[in-house]
Amino acid sequence: MIKKQIFHRKRLVLFLFCFLAMITVYAQNEKLSILKIPKTPPSGYESILTTKLNKPLRPGAAYEIGFWIFGKQLPDQSYSYPITVFPSSNDIVSNGISDIVESVQSSPKLEVNPPPSFSTRGHFTFIIRPDRIYDHLTIALDNTDNKPSSINFEKDITVIGVFAKPLPNRAKEKTLPSKTTRVIKPIIPKKIAERTLINSNKSYSVSESDVQLGLYDHRRMDNDIVTVYLNGEVAIEHVQLKREKQFFNLALQPGENIITLHAENLGEVAPNTSAIIIKTKTNEFMAILESDLGQSSYFKLMCEN
Repeated sequence: MIKKQIFHRKRLVLFLFCFLAMITVYAQNEKLSILKIPKTPPSGYESILTTKLNKPLRPGAAYEIGFWIFGKQLPDQSYSYPITVFPSSNDIVSNGISDIVESVQSSPKLEVNPPPSFSTRGHFTFIIRPDRIYDHLTIALDNTDNKPSSINFEKDITVIGVFAKPLPNRAKEKTLPSKTTRVIKPIIPKKIAERTLINSNKSYSVSESDVQLGLYDHRRMDNDIVTVYLNGEVAIEHVQLKREKQFFNLALQPGENIITLHAENLGEVAPNTSAIIIKTKTNEFMAILESDLGQSSYFKLMCEN
């Protein structure tokens, strides 16, 4: 009897928490309109909800996307589905989505367990860096294994409190260095470790010399191994790329810095492709680099402290 009372109290606390969260988020986003029928997702995905944005997502900016998602509990069975966000203007296209959509949580999943347990997480956040104008967002679940599901995706999964807000760009404007500041511009060699260097034509600016560099495989997991060079010197050596982000500390020199991705193998599918994140206390950038056994890609990172 006591256990049953505790169980019902827990359910009440969870309900009140979710209800308050829903009210708070809805109050901030009361004008977002939800399509009665979600947009059709790519094959292997199940659309849960599509919302029309008040203001479209535009290239050159980054946006934080957040929402709550819950699934119906089954009496004696658990289920789990990866969560994906698809920005769109007309039809949903999956090609290149992994280059512009990034999850704040590692491997976001809707995980629902039978009573007395509950879903392991309800709220999820994504970062979108649009490559074109998007005015719709669709939250979907990955069901690419096509296994029979014990739930009805349309009736048993609920998404609430969707919001989209631009992230502030806190990067400092470029200024000329003072006479006492020593600005270094490294000489870019033609080769590193017998590999021809290829300029990715990507360039970013930060206002701090101490940054974190993150590595992860943003596409197919195929056992890629990479080494990262900073200004021609090994900074991060022999890292096997995983779905989860792995972060390392880097100390930049004033002025221009060269970040080079060196492929130690080709994995199962060539070329070796890695998502690289540069994170400071006030800003974050992501670059996608490709390298093989003949050439290594690099980008420039300006330190303006």
